[in-house]
Amino acid sequence: MPSIALSLINITKRFGPKAILDGLNLGLFQNEKVGLIGRNGAGKSTLFRLLAGEEAPDSGEVVVTQGLRVARLSQEPRFAPGATVRSALEDALEDHRDLLARHQAIHDRLAEAGAAELARLHQELAEVEHRLDHLGWDLEPRLKAGAATWELADLDAPVEALSGGWRKRVALAQAWLRNPDVLVLDEPTNHLDPDQVERLEAWLQDFQGALLLITHDRHLLDAVVTRMLELEEGTLRSYEGGYSDYLLEKADRAFREARLTEHLQNRLRREMAWLRRGAKARTRKSKLRIQEVLDLKDAVEDRTRVDLRQDLAFAVGGTRSDALLRAEGLRFAYPGGAELVGGLDLWLQRGMRLALLGPNGCGKSTLLSLLLGERLPTGGELVRHPKLAVAAISQGRGELDGARSILDNLADRASVVNVAGSTVLAHVYLTRFGFPVDQQARLAETLSGGERNRLLLAKAMLSPVDLLVLDEPTNDLDIPTLQNLEEALLAFPGTLLVVSHDRFFLDQVATHTLAWNPAGPPCWELYQGPPSTVRALRAERASQAALPTQEPARRLREAAPRPRKPGLTQKEQRRLAEVEAEMEGIQARLADLDARLADPAAFLRPDSPGHRALEERAAAAAALEPLEAEWFTLEARRTSD
Repeated sequence: MPSIALSLINITKRFGPKAILDGLNLGLFQNEKVGLIGRNGAGKSTLFRLLAGEEAPDSGEVVVTQGLRVARLSQEPRFAPGATVRSALEDALEDHRDLLARHQAIHDRLAEAGAAELARLHQELAEVEHRLDHLGWDLEPRLKAGAATWELADLDAPVEALSGGWRKRVALAQAWLRNPDVLVLDEPTNHLDPDQVERLEAWLQDFQGALLLITHDRHLLDAVVTRMLELEEGTLRSYEGGYSDYLLEKADRAFREARLTEHLQNRLRREMAWLRRGAKARTRKSKLRIQEVLDLKDAVEDRTRVDLRQDLAFAVGGTRSDALLRAEGLRFAYPGGAELVGGLDLWLQRGMRLALLGPNGCGKSTLLSLLLGERLPTGGELVRHPKLAVAAISQGRGELDGARSILDNLADRASVVNVAGSTVLAHVYLTRFGFPVDQQARLAETLSGGERNRLLLAKAMLSPVDLLVLDEPTNDLDIPTLQNLEEALLAFPGTLLVVSHDRFFLDQVATHTLAWNPAGPPCWELYQGPPSTVRALRAERASQAALPTQEPARRLREAAPRPRKPGLTQKEQRRLAEVEAEMEGIQARLADLDARLADPAAFLRPDSPGHRALEERAAAAAALEPLEAEWFTLEARRTSD
């Protein structure tokens, strides 16, 4: 049986009267890979700080087996003031440097050692040389290997000037260089682009030591860990296998516990009926039975506590059109900079859930701001439906006013909000998103990342929208909230544009992927399917493009200049008005048919009117499509005049 690498023994940690960790025990075996999950506020970060030695437990003990090397990576890595990438990596080689110094010190001592000490020095020298044969006799090759592994090209760059993604790479390179026996990582995928997440995943899969991985990245958990731990109410519950195994075992355990709870409830009803019949408490036997009933009542209440679930739902806007936005030959470049968007053709239709996929710095957030109209393109055309309703949450969460309270950010001093056509007290609505009434006066600037994200989601759900634009919506959210958000987006009948580093999340919600391709002239490519399918689809597309029969036509298309569209003639202006009138008529017809189809009685019998209404709706939608295409063409020519 493998030996223990790291132990937590009866750990308790309190903040005020509340115990965040309560008598917690954990044993991490050598060569074991364990994933740790839990709701925000459950104590995961507190547990990490205890393991990192940044805090001490109120009681209990943290034990690392003597002689094992430990590397820890926090959510927001910290570096020495004024550190460069090189000096930060050199700090990670301190053990290696000490080993080289020890080797030199032993050699210096050998010349003066007496016979009694000589044997011990030779034995120690052999051990040091054995380790140096493994690590290397020079620091520079290891340092360069660490930099190359994590693609850190500029070793002289100040760490404090780097973005969050690059700082995380430096911290990962430090952990890699320490060659640890025990590795403890807290949210290591935050700020990393997809390529770097894949690199991290490959390293952790090959890692031969003991790993404790604290993360919300469900894809990474499934790919790496062999045991799951869930931190809940200060204690840990263990599940064998990866994240998918955890879901299955937890569902099975919940079913068994529900059956047991039902059994206890039935027994309690019988016992309470006995008490109400006037049970006598005079005998010792009766007194014991009454106490058993009271204990049973407490047990049932504990098992049936309500777990408040965030009911997330986005309201759809009133635009009935299936065509919302069209970009043709869209281009953008910052003054004096490289072109971030080059000749993009994109047609956003109702019901599309489009994921933007690409490395940090490729222009995902810039592209979103172009489509939202926050930036003007430097070339090409962009046409939006005139009644398009949009809601957006940016990566920086700048939509919040830090100087205003949580409640005022949501309702702007109003006491009520409109939720799905119903009036709800604003402070009651906020409690659904984990903001207790007594905390709603807090300033937004005091909120954590997860709290800011939840407040923006609560605000976005108040306005009916056709297009929902989310930039890194999963940052700082716990897994239960992520699952609720996924369900809300899958139920949203409008259109979604989303940027996220969470691969599991994107594969759950996306129907299409707009992926950055750095090969050849860098460009954005549209694929039907979630991000996990892009690699295979790109290879298939490349093989088809290589066919000789297709190559000349492709070259002709690329070389053909785009003609400039003139403004509308009077005849075309009349046609544009006719098209808009026809579209409004068909959209009204579609709304009427949708209302009829929503009635369950419409399909009770084979001859029920719902079947005919389905055929009529399909015909109306087919008639609307060419009109929308014509409208886009005419509208683009009108606006270019």
